[in-house]
Amino acid sequence: MVEYLDFFVSLLGILYLWWEYRAHWLVWVAGIVMPAIDLFLYFEVGLYGDMMISAYYLLAACYGLVLWTWPGYGRRVKTSGGKNVLAITSMSVRVAVRLAVALVLIWVATWWFLSEWTNSTVPVQDSLTNAISMVAMWAMARKYLQQWWLWFAVDIIDVYLLAYKGLPFKAGIHVAYTVFAVMGYFRWRRMMRSAVTAAE
Repeated sequence: MVEYLDFFVSLLGILYLWWEYRAHWLVWVAGIVMPAIDLFLYFEVGLYGDMMISAYYLLAACYGLVLWTWPGYGRRVKTSGGKNVLAITSMSVRVAVRLAVALVLIWVATWWFLSEWTNSTVPVQDSLTNAISMVAMWAMARKYLQQWWLWFAVDIIDVYLLAYKGLPFKAGIHVAYTVFAVMGYFRWRRMMRSAVTAAE
């Protein structure tokens, strides 16, 4: 059962990645379905930090869907098709510092929890991916360009973790995520610059 769910979520992850790369709101639909399945999957293999992050992903995907589709939120730009979408922006230094502090606090708290209250065999790495992912998901919901840097870091760590825990399909999809994080950064940067130019 775990193997089938791992395979299905991995396929859905490809769609998720494509929609994120294109900055399309459907990324959040996939973002709601995948963590719902992952909650069960990670519990079965003992990745408790990833299980907690899946619950957060589910809530964050709902939040992101609202922000990306609600016409009243944030600075909007017109696409080539004439639709109003949330603009991609660059993170300010103040926001980056706050997120860095949040990341460290979440990492330490999760590390302690996994070490003290679970039988996790990888509490340091599992809690680190948890912390970075929480910050990255929030940055993605706000459509910050720098969210791609955070996902790159998460994916590098997760390739090792998922392979170590016997989830080869998910490990494989994270290899693809790592490559797409680099490609996505440059695509979003081009989209951001063209949107700014169009607005001027």
